[in-house]
Amino acid sequence: MNDYLKERIKENLKISIRKFFNNKKVKNYQVLDDIFPNERRIRSLIGGLETSLGTTFWEPISKTLAEINGFQIIKEKILVPTPFPQALQNELDKVVYERENKPNNRRVSTKECIDSLRNAAEKTNPEDIATYIYVSPPSGTGVDIHLFKDGIEYLFDIKTAQPNQGDFQKFNKQMLQWYAYRLAKNTNAKLEARIAIPFNPFQKSWYEMQKTKLFSSPLDIAQDIWVENEFWDFCSGTENTFEQLKALFIELGEENFAAEFNDIFYQN
Repeated sequence: MNDYLKERIKENLKISIRKFFNNKKVKNYQVLDDIFPNERRIRSLIGGLETSLGTTFWEPISKTLAEINGFQIIKEKILVPTPFPQALQNELDKVVYERENKPNNRRVSTKECIDSLRNAAEKTNPEDIATYIYVSPPSGTGVDIHLFKDGIEYLFDIKTAQPNQGDFQKFNKQMLQWYAYRLAKNTNAKLEARIAIPFNPFQKSWYEMQKTKLFSSPLDIAQDIWVENEFWDFCSGTENTFEQLKALFIELGEENFAAEFNDIFYQN
């Protein structure tokens, strides 16, 4: 990552943080305000900032790195055909159920799911396809990052670094919906969908720390999820990309960038 790109990313981070804090106020009252007014405000503000970074920083930076690395950024949404093909809907419901419930204690691989959905999509009558109207997917089920390179479409959604057990169920259904929606329109599409965890908050391996949740989750760990450099290095095409991104956060800390927001955190 050259100096120009680092400075560009660092400036993007500053803009993202400033935009979040612009006219930001904690309006809702909590009883702990009467005991820990500053601390409660800080927790609320930082929690909101962490959430906002997904769309205002991590997502655009990943697209910038991918574009420099020769990926095409697909901006169009993956649309949902309506009426949705019944055979494909039945197969989608089936693979979601099988992944969540693991019949015979067998984890269903992502490849098996894709093959099943593709086969179901191929059975749709071409005359019916011609009558479809394509609409936006339901809120919360869209693709954050849609890349294309060497004939393969890559679909990503950036998620919190510490998902709970229920989140893994949602991730599974969301990705299987992506496959079904895309294959409904193009049964020949080559697709790889993953959940991206932007950084590892633990001192140990993220997978090790999450192993209990992952074991009982429906996800195919070898295929469905990338953590930290697995994702960032794929986007950039270079190694240890996250360490370079982290260094920019450290620089802003050393430059006392946080002082800009003292009046927001520590109101009288």
